Amino acid sequence: MKKLVLFGLAVFALIFSSSCVKNSSEYKKLQAERDSLALVSAKSTAETEDILSLLNEVEDNFRSIKTAENYLSVQSNNPGELTPTTKDRIHADMKFVTETLEKNRQKIAELEGKLKNSSVKSAQLQQTVNKLREELDQKTMALVTMNEELERKNQQISELSANVSNLSKDVQDLRIQSSAQQQTISKQEKVIKTVYYCFGTSNELKKQKILVDDQLGANFNRDYFIPVYDFNKLHTIQLWAKKGKLVSKHPDGSYEFVKDSNNQVELHILDPANFWSLSKYLVVLVNV
Repeated sequence: MKKLVLFGLAVFALIFSSSCVKNSSEYKKLQAERDSLALVSAKSTAETEDILSLLNEVEDNFRSIKTAENYLSVQSNNPGELTPTTKDRIHADMKFVTETLEKNRQKIAELEGKLKNSSVKSAQLQQTVNKLREELDQKTMALVTMNEELERKNQQISELSANVSNLSKDVQDLRIQSSAQQQTISKQEKVIKTVYYCFGTSNELKKQKILVDDQLGANFNRDYFIPVYDFNKLHTIQLWAKKGKLVSKHPDGSYEFVKDSNNQVELHILDPANFWSLSKYLVVLVNV
């Protein structure tokens, strides 16, 4: 009987302990984090599926106009007179290709918007969209060229002229957009690759508020630093001193101090990407 009572008390204690854990703030916090992660994962999956679905539509559209493009290309280069049947076929194919390229233009613009605002950040997806935009540009220009050739042969389909002109304008707009994007990327790359360095004695660095209590100061004079706009091109810094010591933080093994023929020290950067990973500002204390 006594054993039975003890067993009952043990079970009650276990249930009570479990209930307390579930009602604790830490448990609820972990549960909320788990639910949040699940929602983020579900959202990312849905966004990815939506983007891939659009990509498939664009690629399917490009495949669907291949036969019509080939026919138009052959006829635009055909020196002979076009028959009424051929003219009808040109009319239908030109209309089909024009409308399909316009659809793809809209879908590619939609893809770019979705990628820009999506939580899914994929360089491969962005590269695929860029290639589709380039393909749209090429196909549109080819269509414009074929239409011009047909016009020279007095076989232009007049009611399609406006559509082809619009597509030509779209190409120009895409080129302007692409150029603006490239300029933005170039500016971003310049900011990422720009680093700064300086060196000096203890008194010189303290005067510029760069060295404070043997540590890198918070409000130092940035004008004292020398800018380098691509850290990959900076491998050696001549310090014009016999000794040098880093004040800023940089990974071990990514640099070394080497004496030159005049017994003056140089800083050699062995692994630029790793060296600048902790700080974009390099401070060297000389003659320590």
